[in-house]
Amino acid sequence: MILDAAANVLDREGFNDTSLNAIAQEAGVVKSGLYRYFESREEILLELMISDVQVMCAALTDVVTGPMDVDQVSDLISEGFTDRPRLCLLTSRMASTLEHNITGDTIRAVKRRLNACSEEVSQAIRRAIPHWTPEESRRGMRMIFVLVAGLYPMTHPPAHVKSVMNEPEFQHVVPEFVPSVRVAARAMFRGIESMALQRQNGT
Repeated sequence: MILDAAANVLDREGFNDTSLNAIAQEAGVVKSGLYRYFESREEILLELMISDVQVMCAALTDVVTGPMDVDQVSDLISEGFTDRPRLCLLTSRMASTLEHNITGDTIRAVKRRLNACSEEVSQAIRRAIPHWTPEESRRGMRMIFVLVAGLYPMTHPPAHVKSVMNEPEFQHVVPEFVPSVRVAARAMFRGIESMALQRQNGT
């Protein structure tokens, strides 16, 4: 109930206005009641993020059943993110905000669950690209995660910044999120593929 309420507030009000008070009001409970289950707003939002990551990982592992083209694999993973705007938003706020105001035990548990999902995707990548090593597969997943984390806030600025960037003088420097993720993800995966083939050939 709390997570559903947090998702509703986040989708409706945006990240900055998703407060414990707003979540409690949406859930129909007193604010102090939230602390029975979560230590902070950040933990609630991290739990939402993990839920979205798990759904994305399950979808990817279901689709990837055998060898695929490198571009197809990068497209699937980048679409796994871009089809889920809330996941992209929370990914972009993870290091700067969500990993603050939580205990070491909580962040340890979060990291373990995220690592388990990442490992599922890495194994799916290796089914699709069998000549990649486990580390090359993990690197591909990590690079797209970092790409989304950095590009999402750049392409979704606050309203006052967006109004300026819409002026003719600046329009050419504002990338579109979805196509930019797709192009950059392909470039990164092709780079890993090039290194993997060099390794295979002993060069």
